[in-house]
Amino acid sequence: MSAIATVAGLVAVSTVAAVVFVMSLVDGQSTANSTNLSGIQNNSQNGQWIDPDGPSVQFVLFTRKTGPVNMKIGNEAEFKKSSFNLDHPTKIIIHGFTSSTQEEFFIRLRDAYIQAGDFNIIGLDWSVLCKFEYLSAMTGVREAGQYLADFIKWLKTMGVPLDNIHLIGHSMGAHVAGVGAGKVKNGKVGRITGLDPAKPGYRDNRWDNKLDAGDARLVEGVHTFIRVLGLPETVGHVDFYPNGGIAQPGCPELSNIWSFGESLFCHHGRAYEYFAESIINQKAFKSVKCGSIQEAVYSKCKQESDVYMGQPESYGETGIYYFKTRSKPPYSL
Repeated sequence: MSAIATVAGLVAVSTVAAVVFVMSLVDGQSTANSTNLSGIQNNSQNGQWIDPDGPSVQFVLFTRKTGPVNMKIGNEAEFKKSSFNLDHPTKIIIHGFTSSTQEEFFIRLRDAYIQAGDFNIIGLDWSVLCKFEYLSAMTGVREAGQYLADFIKWLKTMGVPLDNIHLIGHSMGAHVAGVGAGKVKNGKVGRITGLDPAKPGYRDNRWDNKLDAGDARLVEGVHTFIRVLGLPETVGHVDFYPNGGIAQPGCPELSNIWSFGESLFCHHGRAYEYFAESIINQKAFKSVKCGSIQEAVYSKCKQESDVYMGQPESYGETGIYYFKTRSKPPYSL
């Protein structure tokens, strides 16, 4: 039996209905409060930046100076008037199923980048396409991916180098990133980070409907809940399996029915919590190299490296990596 088959066999979700229920519990996060950051906290539109009469996919810009600014493809005047800086890296952050840019995943990563330095931080909101039913949300992934591709192409015409664009997607959002970046012609975006890319419906899906290593110059995956919700397979040039990727320390046990939903959210959401910590602390997660996914799952990786999760300048070699964490923040040991 292959390593992938061994991992996949650990837990099976019994029915499609169960998968939909599970994903709605996990990705449907409550609205989070933003950090007190000058330039954002004083904006009267904070928390109201999605245009109810706008398109099904919207792009909202934040920087250290201002935000939010709802960016529309083709609106050159608004782009030039905004605080978008062509000299700064651009981060496009993409939520998952039943989530939005108003919720914890986006807020956590946005605030980490604002704390860390000068970036153009753009939230891709496709919540209209993934509000209710999982199978229709899979169609929404493709539609959101096309919007993303068109947005990237427009950014390029505005002078944004493709190498400067970094897409970060959680769960189904990781596949939106892959679909969108894969449609960009005449070059590739610089980097994609897939945070526990969604497994239900994607293991045997076509390569152009999901995230894979061909979608950007650098694709990295962070797998935290391959036991149920996350793809066990590698998705990129560099794939990290924190604590083995099956489950995460400090999260409630799945066997406890009273904390089942909290457990699912915790294991699946740790991917973006670890990544947010790596934005602020570049030396947070020193990793060891693994010979296989199975080695990572069973904590058998022994090849020392100078690779730190989230720090591409440290990625000397492609492959599979493992690191341990604490059970509560700060997660780095």
